[in-house]
Amino acid sequence: MQKYFKILLEFDHKLLKNSIEEAIRNKQKGYVCVVDANVLTVAQKNEHFLSILNHSLVNTCDGSSIATLAGIIHKKHLSALNGPQIFNYFIEKNYSQLLLGSNEETSNKIKEKLRSKGFDDTNLHILPLPFNDVEGFDYAGIAAITNELKPQIIWVSLGAPKQEIFMSKLLPYIDSSVMIGIGAAFDFYIGKIALPKFRIGPLKFIWISRVLSEPSKQISRIIPYIKILPSLYLQEKKWVRLNNQN
Repeated sequence: MQKYFKILLEFDHKLLKNSIEEAIRNKQKGYVCVVDANVLTVAQKNEHFLSILNHSLVNTCDGSSIATLAGIIHKKHLSALNGPQIFNYFIEKNYSQLLLGSNEETSNKIKEKLRSKGFDDTNLHILPLPFNDVEGFDYAGIAAITNELKPQIIWVSLGAPKQEIFMSKLLPYIDSSVMIGIGAAFDFYIGKIALPKFRIGPLKFIWISRVLSEPSKQISRIIPYIKILPSLYLQEKKWVRLNNQN
């Protein structure tokens, strides 16, 4: 991984998937963060949250605008690997997996879709969580259940930045699972939120689907991101210039 906008990111899609699968093979525990515009914005203002991101096993960039901007500054061809893509890739593999935080209706629809595509869903477990703030969860109790189930992958769907903080707090209690903070990927997988079919170059405009599904919530996240773009650009350009001089 390399730092872009202060955050360690892996833009090599094959290497990112291999890193997750190697951790699973080695029974290593840790978490994976999916860095979208909201996560990036929060990290610029919150050092503790930034530290959580940078102590992950690996991070992916879930934002074509972020990848494009980083590519322009660093003069590289960079492309995002978003949450729905990662979920689609791993959920249909023969790993023991746990859906954590989703409601039973959504989780059952995921199981139904897997069965309809000819995949075995017997190794896919479901653990809904009570509505709570991130400090209020019984992490030891949640870990006791997950350790009994022994999932190789734990999908955490609580929304950012809550799910990233949640994973960092659950990590000390679990035995050997790779947690992936996945946001709305469950809803994309079952078709509750449709992926946009149009794109311009590398820009995929997934955020438009999110805005249409949750307008007030998503607009409140997009506006702060747009506001910090000029300072992000100047900050990263300065960082690149200083590192090239050393």
